[in-house]
Amino acid sequence: MMLSLMLSLLIGVSLSIFWSESLIFLMLVAVINFIWSCDYSVTKVSSLFELDNISWSLSILSIWIVILSIFASVSINMENHSNNLFIFVSMVLLIALLCSFSFSNYLLFYLSFETSLIPVFVLILGWGYQPERTQAGIYMLFYTVLASLPLLVMMLGLKYMSGSDYMFMWLVWSVGSVLHYYFFLAAFLVKFPMYMVHLWLPKAHVEAPVAGSMLLAGILLKLGGYGMLRILPLLGGISMMLISILVSLSLWGGAVVSVNCLRLMDMKSLIACSSVVHMSGCIGALAIMSDWGMGGAVILMVGHGLCSSGLFYLTYVVYTRTSSRSMLVSKGLLNIMPSMSLWWFLLLSVNMAAPPSMNLLGELSIIMSLVSWSYFSMLMLGIMSFFSAAYSLYLYSLSQHGQYLFAKGGFHSGNMIEYLILVLHWGPVNLLLINMFYVYN
Repeated sequence: MMLSLMLSLLIGVSLSIFWSESLIFLMLVAVINFIWSCDYSVTKVSSLFELDNISWSLSILSIWIVILSIFASVSINMENHSNNLFIFVSMVLLIALLCSFSFSNYLLFYLSFETSLIPVFVLILGWGYQPERTQAGIYMLFYTVLASLPLLVMMLGLKYMSGSDYMFMWLVWSVGSVLHYYFFLAAFLVKFPMYMVHLWLPKAHVEAPVAGSMLLAGILLKLGGYGMLRILPLLGGISMMLISILVSLSLWGGAVVSVNCLRLMDMKSLIACSSVVHMSGCIGALAIMSDWGMGGAVILMVGHGLCSSGLFYLTYVVYTRTSSRSMLVSKGLLNIMPSMSLWWFLLLSVNMAAPPSMNLLGELSIIMSLVSWSYFSMLMLGIMSFFSAAYSLYLYSLSQHGQYLFAKGGFHSGNMIEYLILVLHWGPVNLLLINMFYVYN
């Protein structure tokens, strides 16, 4: 089944010269993949591919976000800005992501995990907006590749010591020191990203095109969480000292970044830093390895992938109208785009975990797991929750209210395809709450 899915995506690569045909083809693949995922048990497809419900949910999210990113980049096709190459790079990235979420082999998972960086690097360099995109792309590569090299060494050592690198063998490998734990987890903590190693993320988002930002926030950050979900059972949990360090640093970093969001004026930087805040809770919940924490982390990863992707697309819509991402310039948008302001409100309410979104259920599960682990985490969790709502309201009020500086009239509120993309972001993040078995069992 997984082999046929890969073959169908390769056919999609061959269709890359046909823009609309590729989109229709990807939508059909998404529907078929969703139908296949109705089996909640672990599905062994072949000797290389094995999927559980977490793999299925993140695979479907990957296909969904890639479809929406291609829809959002329709201007590349209209302007004939290397549109065939853009479709090809998007398809290669999708294949790498699906391989990452479906391989049952640690070494193959590592290869596909690192391969997914190359198409994103090409997207930033080829379709970025400013000359600084080269620096941002190199920043991203150096952070992620240097942190993942120790992981390769440890996986080769696992292969040598145990004779197998099968991901679902439930073998607990004895780890000698805290340094070895760091070697295993550093690549995933940088990818998440964790506080102190998150500086590449705002730079990459600011310089990336709309498709690059949607893919970075929607899928690539979730590779770090998926990697931790697969590695932590192998390590047999983490020592109490390392758990305390990880949880304390992630919660402290999330609180600091949430306060820092209130001084940012660039919309993309603010949304990118909000991702660091949300993912810091996921890191702490995954580190303590409780059922509530792991389930909440998976739910929040899926919900945040849809929500942040939609917010980056809204930022792109504003950029096409005003040619600026600064909230000092692009303010008073309620006057010129009143219908689009509704979608700003809906997606920002999801971002602050308002009901009935998946983010609310995920954050509640994470909070309960962390508070049950230590009552001292309540302070940082309270600061993060408060300031998450604060910077979401700050972004909405500063961008939508006030007087637009260059208001001459004549701006149309939105196209049909823009509303379609926003509905396809907002709908699943609220409707999937009806049946969470599609996300986590």
